[in-house]
Amino acid sequence: MQAWKCRTGDSSPLRRVEVPTPTPGPEEVLLKVLAMGVCHTDCTLLAMKEPMYGMAASYILGHEGVGEIVQLGSKVDSTRFNIGDRVGVYLVAGCHQETCLECSRGLHQLCKSEGGTYGIGRDGLFAQYTAIHHRAAFPIPSNLETPLAAVAADAVVTAYHAIKTTAAVQPHQTIVIYGLGGLGLNALQTAQHLGVTQILVVDKRQASIEAAIKLGVPRKNAFCTSDSGAKPLHEAATERGLAVDICIDFAGHADTVTSAQMVLRPGGTLVLVGLISEQAPLLPLVTVVNALTIKGSYNGSAEAYRECLDLMGKGVLTPEVQTGSIEDLPDVLRRLDGGEIQGRMVLLPDWGMVGDREVL
Repeated sequence: MQAWKCRTGDSSPLRRVEVPTPTPGPEEVLLKVLAMGVCHTDCTLLAMKEPMYGMAASYILGHEGVGEIVQLGSKVDSTRFNIGDRVGVYLVAGCHQETCLECSRGLHQLCKSEGGTYGIGRDGLFAQYTAIHHRAAFPIPSNLETPLAAVAADAVVTAYHAIKTTAAVQPHQTIVIYGLGGLGLNALQTAQHLGVTQILVVDKRQASIEAAIKLGVPRKNAFCTSDSGAKPLHEAATERGLAVDICIDFAGHADTVTSAQMVLRPGGTLVLVGLISEQAPLLPLVTVVNALTIKGSYNGSAEAYRECLDLMGKGVLTPEVQTGSIEDLPDVLRRLDGGEIQGRMVLLPDWGMVGDREVL
């Protein structure tokens, strides 16, 4: 089969290759991949100089997607799964062992014992076929289109988990969402679904600001940081008498992390999700004197993934998706890294017939 592999630390880290079609293990299902989401994390992985967190040095990229079951492992319950079922891929199946420090606390998305995250140090979905543990296979609602379902496992569930669980937003609170890309707009819809009415949004791209306004954010609550005449957010909030309870940062840029610490009210909470900057300022005086809480949020639980698929099927969460060809993955990654793609890009498996070749 054909696949796109990441070779961490190589001068040309992205390679298109011919590899054997995987054989599913006893507890796995083999999927024919139907759609693949592209995430900025893919750019981050390709830029890494060496593997981290026990990741393999070479693996198939792609951690978002939907596939059709074409083979069941010998121990997979055939009353739960059938050949031809359309399923989404949950990023981390987890070991579910009582002795696992992560799984025993319900943090299956942090479990590393089963090989980690699909497409992040472990063979993923930028391929014609992929084998996944049956615990990672979730049925897709019949009325949910495949390209939309493809982004649920990260772009939707990561935003949903950050808003609902990590930030635990309440309707009466004032929140700020930094970064309106593939995750931020989904976070906005999640907060609206949970009843939050006072939502401020921040992005450097005017097109992203306009997208948030179309979703119901008042223009006065939408801040474009590329506007040279705009005041810093904390000054604008102070002038309007706004006390910001929670900031959720889907950019993870040094500037957004700094801004969030400055705008939060005493006792406020900053939730970090984005990964743009390797390092960002911590303001000890501001953080300590105001008793701020800073949390990290990574992906979401299996239950959150199930909830997201259900809400997407009902039209409550509607991610902004563009479709393209898997043939164009290198160009899509370049455009994504350059901030040229609005929303989420989903690639369809219209593979051509080519041999191994280096691309990036």
